Amino acid sequence: MSAMEALYIVFVALAGIAMGSLVVLMIGHLMNEHWLAPVRSEAEAAALTLPLLLLLGLVLAFGLGELFPWANDPLNLPSARASYLSPAFFMIRSAAYLLICTGLAYWLTHTHDLRRASAIGLALLTPVMTFSAYDWVLSREPHWWSSLFGLAFGLGQVLAALASAILITLLKTEPASPKRMASLERALLTLLLLTAWTWFAQFLIVWLANLPHEVAWYLGRSGDGNLTLLGTSYALMLAAIVILVPSGVSRMAMLIGSALALLHHTTHMLWVLQPRGGLSWLALGLIFTVAALWIGVYGAIMRVRPTYAEEAAEEP
Repeated sequence: MSAMEALYIVFVALAGIAMGSLVVLMIGHLMNEHWLAPVRSEAEAAALTLPLLLLLGLVLAFGLGELFPWANDPLNLPSARASYLSPAFFMIRSAAYLLICTGLAYWLTHTHDLRRASAIGLALLTPVMTFSAYDWVLSREPHWWSSLFGLAFGLGQVLAALASAILITLLKTEPASPKRMASLERALLTLLLLTAWTWFAQFLIVWLANLPHEVAWYLGRSGDGNLTLLGTSYALMLAAIVILVPSGVSRMAMLIGSALALLHHTTHMLWVLQPRGGLSWLALGLIFTVAALWIGVYGAIMRVRPTYAEEAAEEP
């Protein structure tokens, strides 16, 4: 695995958590959900790391030809798709995605009219997350297309954001009311089931259509190693669902369930992305270095953000 490939993998993973955190915040504010308070500071901190990801995106721009096959060769694509996937237009769109999300994160964490910001933000964020999934992930195989892919991948990002926020919340010592935590449990379980159904629906549509160019995407991910990775991913999801299904689960069960959900997302994302080349020490070192830098920035933001501890401890 090359250095650019390693940076690409960690970029997609961290951008997904940051953008998914925006969705968690906006839905929570828009619906006045009482489950938001225990994870609000964690989600806000994750969303505010987007400027760091913008810098990482600038680095990746120098390796565009290495990451996307269409960057150096049009690959006999239809003229409309070839124009859409031109390197200059791709970089403009990618910068727009990150700048819009960065602006939304700042607005959402500094405004007093949270519901208005959330309503406008969701209207902007939905197409941003959908098209960023098409551009950053699906275009790695530009001859394949799925109208459900953006939704399925976006739901996975929201799942990862909520699971990581719950995990960090439960590792802290501040108490949260049982009713709020029970609502978080329901929200996480709902996302797990919705994500599973959306990916299955996409597979079912491709299977029913039975078109060679549609099936190729799945055939490329059906080798022994890939099937093992996919099986592991859904075994982790099933374990998380089984743990979270009983009403009023314990703090430890929530901790384990959220960790399993995050591991499911990670393994499934790797199955979707299909990293090219074996994992080298250089690639592993780059992944851990960038992840550690992101965690450091995340921790620094957490220290200066409000904790909402009193609100989280109160019964709604």
